[in-house]
Amino acid sequence: MLNKINLEALNKYKKLITTKPEEAIAKMGVTANWKGGVNTEITTHPKSVGSAQIEQTFKYIIGEPEELLGDNQHPNPQDYILGGLAGCMMVGFVASASAKGISLDSVRLEIIGQLDLRGFLEIDPAVSVGFENLQFNFVVEGNATQEDYKAIIEHVRKISPGYRTIADPVQITINENL
Repeated sequence: MLNKINLEALNKYKKLITTKPEEAIAKMGVTANWKGGVNTEITTHPKSVGSAQIEQTFKYIIGEPEELLGDNQHPNPQDYILGGLAGCMMVGFVASASAKGISLDSVRLEIIGQLDLRGFLEIDPAVSVGFENLQFNFVVEGNATQEDYKAIIEHVRKISPGYRTIADPVQITINENL
């Protein structure tokens, strides 16, 4: 084990999905329930990774700041989007560094973006509703060079499901069961 990453288990799984591609399919989802005002309770669905069933579910609340009718009691949707993106990038970074034999002392990733709320609030139709730019700031300490870390970051940009989901167009289907 390096950086608390079980590379043996990862390599075993990679061999499995090379011969059985159906074992590479991960299914997941969430259910959102309105809790009044601008609060939403999210419940994760049980997941499957190939034939493995993961029955554990989690609940969390999404809210808003007072300026957007909330009470500042819970992270807002964008906090969770950015947090999920950062978590996915972190897993990819640490696993990739470990696979290269790099020992890490610390890794910090800060993601910063701006939203112009005039788009969301329909004040100016020319203003984008979403983030137009996200800045990623990695700070890494370990036994490798800055060039090694930069190469890993570029690699993770290619293989991170969170990053690719945000950076690339995603087909979305909305089923209206009103």
